[in-house]
Amino acid sequence: MENKPYYEQEYHEPKSDVPEPTFWQVVGLLLTAPFKWNARSTRKGFWLAYLDTIIITVILAGCSGLSFASDSTIEYSENTWQVFLESTATTKFVQVIIALLMIWVLLGLLGFTVRRLHDSNHTGWWYWIICVPFGWLVLLYFLVLPTLEEPVRWGGYLFTENE
Repeated sequence: MENKPYYEQEYHEPKSDVPEPTFWQVVGLLLTAPFKWNARSTRKGFWLAYLDTIIITVILAGCSGLSFASDSTIEYSENTWQVFLESTATTKFVQVIIALLMIWVLLGLLGFTVRRLHDSNHTGWWYWIICVPFGWLVLLYFLVLPTLEEPVRWGGYLFTENE
């Protein structure tokens, strides 16, 4: 190192041991590991999972609308339940499959939320603070906290287990 003052020295990025998940790793974990609670998820991984959930929800909503639109036996009604009851068996089957997929994706996001809380060194039970008025603000604060680059009680990152 030269004898220059610190403000004249070349800048170097700090070294970090936090892994960077890829988009497809996050999609894979969103769909295959909704119930793996004892792990961590990076901030980037959590927000990519949130974005993936929005994209998958829009795609599933489009498929739901297409299945109703392609059913020629349905007449327009403001009562959604009546529309479902008047649809064909194929449309009902498609709607049930779409509902099950949505539940699975939302459980995947719940798993990412718990793992993100673990990454900021908070227990996953903090998720239930959303039941309190304005508790979602506290949860949002915990979710945007940076990753602790020290060991926490909940193990490592799921996407690095296969490497």
